Amino acid sequence: MPARSRAGEQTGILFFDFCRGHWLNDKIRRAGFSPGLLFICVLLLPGHGAATEESIVIEDVTSDQGVHGLRATFYLQAPRDAIWALLTDYDRFRETFKGIRHLEIIDEDDSGARVRYTIKAWILTFEYTLQRDYVRPYELITWRRTGGDFRVVSGAWMILPGPREDLHQIIYESYVDVGFLVPTKLVRNRAAQELEKTIARMRERLTTG
Repeated sequence: MPARSRAGEQTGILFFDFCRGHWLNDKIRRAGFSPGLLFICVLLLPGHGAATEESIVIEDVTSDQGVHGLRATFYLQAPRDAIWALLTDYDRFRETFKGIRHLEIIDEDDSGARVRYTIKAWILTFEYTLQRDYVRPYELITWRRTGGDFRVVSGAWMILPGPREDLHQIIYESYVDVGFLVPTKLVRNRAAQELEKTIARMRERLTTG
């Protein structure tokens, strides 16, 4: 399990050398990506030194509009098409993303999918619809809220080449404006724990099929 620590100068070196954060932001802006208010932010690092295959780096990001958000960077050992299938297999989505209580595919084609989600957060239940755009197949998925609860829900998955042919670098971004005041520290800690578990499930699914 990655050790937690505060973001510092080394984090910036890790991110911009390995993750090309500015390059990702440019790509997402061209795809129509619309960030919202900060939802979760925390940094998970394996310790000092270079990132490893098992490391998970989660950090604060800020849009050009000055809005804060979350970016996670980690590795998955699997073919690119298998990773893409994991991120678009809605029949098995809830096996990986446990916060989802119900999922309905409204429509889907080669360019993307419109999906209605019901999620449970603490004792509350929320429902919203996302437009998930397959911007570049096997490389970039973006999503944005089109209706339902919350003010803003948006984000992206990007699959990048890793140091080996069978190892891909994954960048995940998530922005949520829930529309009401929430305790930031509680949300941050809870989200960090859940994200670790989600990435572990992704790795397990890709290993076992």
